Amino acid sequence: MVDFYDELTYETNPFPETHPGNLAALGRLFGIPTAPAQRCRVLELGSATGGNIIPMAHYLPDSEFFGVELSAPQVGIGQAIIQAVGLGNIRLEVGDILELDPAQIGQFDYIIAHGVYSWVPAMVREKILQLTRECLTPNGIAYISYNVLPGWRMRGSLRDLLLYATRDAEGAVAKHAAAIVALERLQQSLQGTEADSSRYVQKEIGYLLKAHPSYLLHEYLAGENNAFLFSNFLADIQRQGLQYVCETDLNTLFDTTLPAPAQAALADIDDPLQHEQWMDFVRMRTFRKSLLCRADLPLEREIDIDVFKTFFFSANLRPKGKVQLANNKPATFLYPDNTELNVAHPLTKAALLHLRDVHPYTPDFAELLKIASAQVSAAGGKRYAEESGELVSELFSLYSYRAVLGHLQPCHVQPVLPERPQVATLVRLQAREGWSSVATVHHLALSVDGFARRLLELLDGSRTAGEVTACLLAEVQAGTLQVPGGKQAQAKGKGLEKELADNVQHLLQVFVRHGLLV
Repeated sequence: MVDFYDELTYETNPFPETHPGNLAALGRLFGIPTAPAQRCRVLELGSATGGNIIPMAHYLPDSEFFGVELSAPQVGIGQAIIQAVGLGNIRLEVGDILELDPAQIGQFDYIIAHGVYSWVPAMVREKILQLTRECLTPNGIAYISYNVLPGWRMRGSLRDLLLYATRDAEGAVAKHAAAIVALERLQQSLQGTEADSSRYVQKEIGYLLKAHPSYLLHEYLAGENNAFLFSNFLADIQRQGLQYVCETDLNTLFDTTLPAPAQAALADIDDPLQHEQWMDFVRMRTFRKSLLCRADLPLEREIDIDVFKTFFFSANLRPKGKVQLANNKPATFLYPDNTELNVAHPLTKAALLHLRDVHPYTPDFAELLKIASAQVSAAGGKRYAEESGELVSELFSLYSYRAVLGHLQPCHVQPVLPERPQVATLVRLQAREGWSSVATVHHLALSVDGFARRLLELLDGSRTAGEVTACLLAEVQAGTLQVPGGKQAQAKGKGLEKELADNVQHLLQVFVRHGLLV
């Protein structure tokens, strides 16, 4: 098997859907009395450099984390980070999944296997499921991601091309260079074509040309890359004494997200799991992020909305334009990547505005409803202010699309900027090491450029914002630092100082909103 894990470090970032807090909340919706994220044991199989579980260990100091990774160089990177930060609640070890002994590693409340299952041979996949069954606590949740048929066949065609184009190249660097040339050639040849399949391939090519080299090599050129029908995955887990709970993207469980003709065509399928398989066929789904539990654990197949109303909520959305709270005129909100979503009910619009203002603080439903109702009434929409059922419905819909996050425990971090800002040791270390993103308090990956990374390094609590700006100004004038956007500043003198001060203030507010300050 030809892989590049030792030669090219995999870029690992936080995967928010794998966080034990998210897994715990999803489990509760289906009647599972999951362990609280603040005090649990987590196992990650294929932990790479620890970019996913090290931030968990940092922000959840009373929980215990264990990562297993086959690549010794990657484990070495992660261990150095753990030692530098001084984390005592996490271990990263070099290990072969086939050789893991459940009796030695013990039981875990949460088991994570992200980007592993489809990329290993059948015997390793079987061992992953065996470990999951034997190492899960009675109320434990496992997360396994994998490529899904039939949709992955379109992506598989790109893998076929890249395997062919790189057949004579030796080593990760040469393989990546040959792959880029092939992708650019295919991109040019598909210009002007209107077929749905061509548009899909062109979109994927655009992503790959910008992606970190590790993604292209590990996703498309790894020695193993397998895809499965959802029904076959179900059969495999059932043989190992496991059962399917749900997807991390809950919206895919509901056929109401399909066009009306598709809903009508699938209406006579009573078995919910068979129904999900058919929705994969209709959607041409390519990837799943499935939650599993032990087969002997009773499940509630109907989501308990009363449980949902006990959650605490956060949302990293911003409004596009003016939001009207006195009527049902749709308002557009933007994700961090500028993807748009529209919200119509005044209570929901007010709730999203409040979540923006207090982020990363997490109000519960009662607090959110009270504040949204007051804002709607004050804006002249009193007739909508008491329609709490509409807020529950729309809030759950947003949660199912992960536009709103639900938490079992509150985050009390308030968006306040102290006189001498200080960010967490882990964040400063990630910045110093040149990471393209840093982990936030809600386990999100916040992208940072060179200027933002240097700013984070300086936020050790010893300087005011003005003193930090002065340090950055000196480095820009010396030519050792570029302003945001990767370009040298055009302004000079007082103009340059103001430009940098404005950038610093903006970034400080971003850091505050993501809970990076301590």
